[in-house]
Amino acid sequence: MDKLAFLPAVELAKLIRSRRLSAVELTETILARIEASQPSLNAFITVCREEAMAVARDADAALAQGKDLGPLHGVPVSVKDIINTAGIRTTWGSRTMADNVPDTDAVAVRRLKQAGAIIIGKTTTSEFAHKLMTDAPLFGTTRNPWDLRYTPGGSSGGSAVAVAAGLGPLSLATDAGASTRLPAACTGIVGLKPTLGLIPHGQVPDGFNNFIHLGLMARTVADTALMLDALSGSDPGDPHSLGVARTQALAAIADMNSESLRGLRVGWRPLVGNAMLDDEVRHACEEALDAFRAFGCQVDVLDVPIENAEPAWRVLQQSNWAARFFDRIDELAPLLDPSFVEGIRAGGAYSGQQITRATYKRTEHFRAVQGWFSTYDLVLTPTMSRPPLAADHAALEAITIGGKDAGDMRQSWVPYLNLFDLTGHPAISVPCGWTNAGLPIGLQIVGPWYHDAAVLRAAVALERARPWAHRLPPMCPS
Repeated sequence: MDKLAFLPAVELAKLIRSRRLSAVELTETILARIEASQPSLNAFITVCREEAMAVARDADAALAQGKDLGPLHGVPVSVKDIINTAGIRTTWGSRTMADNVPDTDAVAVRRLKQAGAIIIGKTTTSEFAHKLMTDAPLFGTTRNPWDLRYTPGGSSGGSAVAVAAGLGPLSLATDAGASTRLPAACTGIVGLKPTLGLIPHGQVPDGFNNFIHLGLMARTVADTALMLDALSGSDPGDPHSLGVARTQALAAIADMNSESLRGLRVGWRPLVGNAMLDDEVRHACEEALDAFRAFGCQVDVLDVPIENAEPAWRVLQQSNWAARFFDRIDELAPLLDPSFVEGIRAGGAYSGQQITRATYKRTEHFRAVQGWFSTYDLVLTPTMSRPPLAADHAALEAITIGGKDAGDMRQSWVPYLNLFDLTGHPAISVPCGWTNAGLPIGLQIVGPWYHDAAVLRAAVALERARPWAHRLPPMCPS
């Protein structure tokens, strides 16, 4: 039965529809694997055993009664624990929210349920999703299934670990500065940050200046497309989503062949406002570039220096935290992660002019990236500048690359990621290799606004040329 845990969601849905597999037995298998993995991986804050089994029984009954079925009917899905789930606690990884139980589902969660998915639990996150690691005062440290000494990245580390370790084929996450794509790269899975607003996000307090995206995690590109089709489309609560149509991403990748990408213009940016790139990461990404050349793409190296987006991102994000917590920070500080406290205090010190200038800078970054797509159909970058960090690496501690001091973690590890949160362009991280120590390496594929299907088509072409889903982490439960 454990072999079921690594079957793609596309295949699981077919097996359930054909009655070769019941939703109950699949859900039982996944729940057992979660229980077995918690002491070592710690991917979940809340496991919805009773709720999930009840929904699974209802799913099997609906099939027997011949009812209309959604595209995710009977498929177990996990949800990051900062996304609202009605009747299921949503803690944000924080002791201050340990007993928070929302009354309503987030739009994306409601759409998951409408598509027939079974919510199996809430995955671990750094506190209020504030850092690039996944540990928090409420639940401790989440570890990478490829090697428990390393982090799965953050802040959606629990979602990434769940998918990588066979604890459910799909997970709904978020991405405000790296939080879907970095953990995907660290754990050897697929992580998609769609175009801003393509999946509505109604929880954010500022819908107009928002750059927090909902992110999708899966082991395969087809599963990612399946999930995107179920969750995309307009919702009145998110101004960026208004007028946005549901995607047909799964259909868009179905007709791919060896000639599908021929003639595409591809730009390769090994550096995006950073100065250092690990040799193993560069080598793995450049090997992936050879696959794009074999597809018939024109691949150009783009080495004109560009500005690092992290300074503007930092002002905007820290001031966002401060707007929520600064007036109570002295009271809350003893309960919070010290790195989060420092970010809140920094945000509370910014002037209105500094925040406005950061907003102007966000527009500059957007226009600069838009200019890339006047020449190129796609832009490729590493997902991260070095392999995963140690699980106990402090969030405010400098990192090293190639044994040399590389400075600030966000500026030097993930400059490839926060840029596209600010600009809103669709971006996907896919596995492109492993280090000599057996840790995953990710390649990022970026496209123009609303060209999510083109990004997925490029990703699936690479997946077929250089498969990854068959390779399983050694630290999976059995």
